[in-house]
Amino acid sequence: MEEKIHINENIYIVFYKSMAYAITPHRAMKSLCEDGWAHVSPNLLRTLLEASANCLAVVKNEYPEYMAFKYLYHQYIESMRDNRTSEELKEKARKEIEMGLKKISNKEEISKAEEFISRDRIYIFWFQPEKNGVGAIINEYGGEDMRFIYKILSMSVHAGHFGLFFFREDSDDINIEPSENPKKAEIVLMASNRYLLEFFNIRNQSEGLGFDSEYQDFLNRILSFEKDVRG
Repeated sequence: MEEKIHINENIYIVFYKSMAYAITPHRAMKSLCEDGWAHVSPNLLRTLLEASANCLAVVKNEYPEYMAFKYLYHQYIESMRDNRTSEELKEKARKEIEMGLKKISNKEEISKAEEFISRDRIYIFWFQPEKNGVGAIINEYGGEDMRFIYKILSMSVHAGHFGLFFFREDSDDINIEPSENPKKAEIVLMASNRYLLEFFNIRNQSEGLGFDSEYQDFLNRILSFEKDVRG
């Protein structure tokens, strides 16, 4: 971005922040697996997938600058509407929103952003009403593998009957202590690498970074490892 403005600044900020949000749990999962908590990592893996989903909701939309603005400033607008927010914080939110509007280059998208700010109702999630939920975003834009793993991970996150212990070697062992799960740990780390790579490729394609061959080489390595793990 310092050498060439190759993408709208708001969209770039979404990518930049979301990448940190994806890499952080990715790195944490290795520590969890080493310490016997592989079965807890699905919560973090789902967060990684949701970082990708947020970016997809932005770049796949007809109005990506507008969607990037919504992602970045949704909570500022909520703060301005909240009677419990101090005037000092409201003023700070107004200034941040003004800065965000100035970064939108398309006039039509500026109008959409201004209309979003003035709406009577602010939805709970930033991507509404364009998309109903993260699952809907992944179902529309994610691949078959991503849709499948997100459904499995949702059972863990929501503590369903096949919840966190689904990722233990013995899912019927209801135990609150850490445990060795070498096979499941390999699957967790493989999935984490795979979907972090897919996140990188969203950036690669959207920003025209030119890492297609590197992406494919790394994907082939992961798929080869997957074949060995699933044996």
